[in-house]
Amino acid sequence: MKRRQIGTLGLGLMLIISLPQCKSLQERELKPRLDSYFEKQVFNKSGDINGKNSPGLSVIITKKDSVLYKGNFGSANLNQKSPITENTIFDIASLSKLFTGMAIALLEEKGEINMNDKITKYLPDLPEAMSNITIYQLVHHTSGVRDWPTLFALKGWQPETPLTLDSIYEILKKQESLNFTPGTEFLYSNSNYNLLAKIVEAVTDTTFESWIHEHIFAPIGMENTYFVESNNTVEKVIANSYVYTGNNYLPFSNNLSAPGSSSLMSNTSDMSKWLTNFNSKTLGGNGAFNKITKKGNLNNSKAINYGYGLNITEIKNKKAFYHDGAWGGYRSGIVYFPEESFGVVILSNNGTLIPKKILNDIGDILFGNENEKPIQESELTEQAINDEFFTLCAGKYQQVDDKNCYLTFFKDGDEYFLNMYNKDLKLYAKSDSVFFVKEAKAEFVFHLRNGKVNSHTLNQNGNCYLALKVEENKKEANISYDKLSGTYYSKELDVKYEIRYLNDELKIQSSIFPNDIILEHSDNLTFLSNSELIQSISFLEDNGAIKSLVINNPRAKNIIFERVN
Repeated sequence: MKRRQIGTLGLGLMLIISLPQCKSLQERELKPRLDSYFEKQVFNKSGDINGKNSPGLSVIITKKDSVLYKGNFGSANLNQKSPITENTIFDIASLSKLFTGMAIALLEEKGEINMNDKITKYLPDLPEAMSNITIYQLVHHTSGVRDWPTLFALKGWQPETPLTLDSIYEILKKQESLNFTPGTEFLYSNSNYNLLAKIVEAVTDTTFESWIHEHIFAPIGMENTYFVESNNTVEKVIANSYVYTGNNYLPFSNNLSAPGSSSLMSNTSDMSKWLTNFNSKTLGGNGAFNKITKKGNLNNSKAINYGYGLNITEIKNKKAFYHDGAWGGYRSGIVYFPEESFGVVILSNNGTLIPKKILNDIGDILFGNENEKPIQESELTEQAINDEFFTLCAGKYQQVDDKNCYLTFFKDGDEYFLNMYNKDLKLYAKSDSVFFVKEAKAEFVFHLRNGKVNSHTLNQNGNCYLALKVEENKKEANISYDKLSGTYYSKELDVKYEIRYLNDELKIQSSIFPNDIILEHSDNLTFLSNSELIQSISFLEDNGAIKSLVINNPRAKNIIFERVN
């Protein structure tokens, strides 16, 4: 009997001893593959002229409550050639929304707010257009509030110019309409989370920064996480932000202070504590975590894949809580796989990096094939092409920025194709209006207006290219361009535009823009532009006279400019 007890005890000791050995074995197997992958991401990209002295990234991978992998590559400062470490501070951009979402969940758990409360209960000076918006709709991006980066860009604001939360709030108070009726659509808007920060301040009677630090950062030991404007130390190593011009990396001056949506500084060491908290739930407990990781709903009960500052999605067929961020040359990405208890955070000062792609690649390394064929992202989202809608899209298009580039979309038998540079490429659909080409990793988003499709946007490698439909037999539009010319003013933006017809081109001229914006006729009195900032502009007539124009951007729609006599 004693002999059996001793044997059982010995087996137990062997199992206990073997556990850390298994973990280190997993680490040993992962490390060379991950190191090699990140070396190529940072140093072997085409066009990288600086060799090992390049902007780079810091990455940490967690498993349950432990750090499984640390990787640091490239320089925090190219002039000083200072290496990036897990303690290097980056602007994490839209990853800030994770913490704003948690702040709302914690206040909700304490009974200090109700998600169905109208936001004007806390912010009574907001305009009438926002009177029916609820906190729930801000959290899930279903409010219809216009996105502030677009509003300020239309005013001529440049990203390196200082901007504060108070300035953002002031322009939102001037908005007289929304992108859509609250609760009827999902549209990502940074403004939602800036308004949530203002609500936290109203409820707690303290600054958003102070409350977040005391109730979120401090409890889980995020000692080096702070907002841009609260940086009053010279001890921290802060990574410079770099944008790539095609020849050189140029530093980007970071002067944005937009708490709630952005402007949070942190490092991967601190962010790994946030990831391990997904497992331990030391902060928030099950109640808060059930809230932040639950999908939202529209008014009609249709689910949307966004929780409280988190995309509720799948990566490599695994359930995932994901978000990414970009500001200037800063790039960030975070994902937590709840069923596998894996977490990954990437912070970078290289504007060429695409966090979502890197996180997908890491998923391949972490999970492998797992006895099944790897599924490409395009295959996960592929659906049958809507033939009726494709009929509206079919035809020849000319790219606005490259007049020599033509794209023709056509159907042959039961299949759909794109012809570009005399090469036919098969088309697949992600939705009725979004098509993609697998081999080119290109996505085409078609724009339906007034029952017609006259343009599309090509999204490829993080860039967008607008193309207009060529109507070969179209008669010259009978438009009196002199009637359109004049000065137009928006009180929502407090800015004037000059519309001029010069050298057979209709243009928007303004000292706030570095170049004229060329307008291409689309339909009736609607024009498309050669600028990503303005998707379309429509002139409005009253008794034969042009009284106003309406500008549309995907994140800021129906902005009215009145004609100035």
